[in-house]
Amino acid sequence: MSFAHLNQHQRYQIEKQLAEGKSVAVIARSLGIHRSTVYRELRRGQIKGRYCASTSHQRTLGRREKSAANHRQYPRELWQWVRGQLKQEWSPQQISGRLRLCENTGRCRLSTQAIYDWLDRTRSPLAKHLRHYRKPSAWRTGGCGMPAGRPSIRKRPKDVLKRKHTGHWEGDTIMGRSRQHCMVTLVERKSLYTRISPTQPKLSQPVAQYIQRTLTPLSARTLTLDNGTEFAAYAQMGLPVYFADPGRPRQRSRNENTNGLIRQYIPKGANLRKISAAKVRHIEQRLNNRPRKTLGYLTPNEVLFGIPPTPVAIRT
Repeated sequence: MSFAHLNQHQRYQIEKQLAEGKSVAVIARSLGIHRSTVYRELRRGQIKGRYCASTSHQRTLGRREKSAANHRQYPRELWQWVRGQLKQEWSPQQISGRLRLCENTGRCRLSTQAIYDWLDRTRSPLAKHLRHYRKPSAWRTGGCGMPAGRPSIRKRPKDVLKRKHTGHWEGDTIMGRSRQHCMVTLVERKSLYTRISPTQPKLSQPVAQYIQRTLTPLSARTLTLDNGTEFAAYAQMGLPVYFADPGRPRQRSRNENTNGLIRQYIPKGANLRKISAAKVRHIEQRLNNRPRKTLGYLTPNEVLFGIPPTPVAIRT
């Protein structure tokens, strides 16, 4: 099996087999492609949390047209000048601005983004001359792929912040090595009671289904999430959902802290697909039965369900 560009027929086959409940691995084998190609296609072809073959195909055609229209051939002399300025520790923004300032460059203008793209595409060692260098995708993704108008945390009821009542949850995901799979982590704000999903594809539909299935029996009142695209199907979660401001993890501090505790059992970079559902349940039980200082040394289980603390039996 190999990586491939999909055609329209293959996209409709993916949509059909998903509706039949087939796994990504089975779909990939039937089409003779790598499963990562299917995962990539599912991410790109979602609309309101569901994969749509026709939408995905139109988006692909649009990307190709845009790429062809925006592709420009810059003179070799321009890149030689850019290399020289990078060696003098000029930033891409300074280089682009200087080109705009100097009229004698004529049409040889170069955007900041184009310089970063060139450094990334060519893996140029000149990147070491920059004070800060990150791939362009790393600083352009805040909220991309999320529905417009998603409910802001600023519209969440004020009493949620006080943690006087149970039923208000925070949610996040833990990513694996490939970033194609994740575990959903849910934390009740008052009791710190934690639920962790088994490993699953990083897709909005299965994530929403897990959250709805998990929180409904627990009479959850609200859920606060980050802006990851895996939460794009928030309307299907079965409760009021609010999104934290981008770059403000402290607005979900309970969840952020709990993810740190989970990393005691699942280190960063771990292959999540090798972690069994039994181990996930074991981690949940450990966390929910551990006394916490912020709870007066009660356990999350005891606080959420009103269970009296078990006396410590010590033989003397």
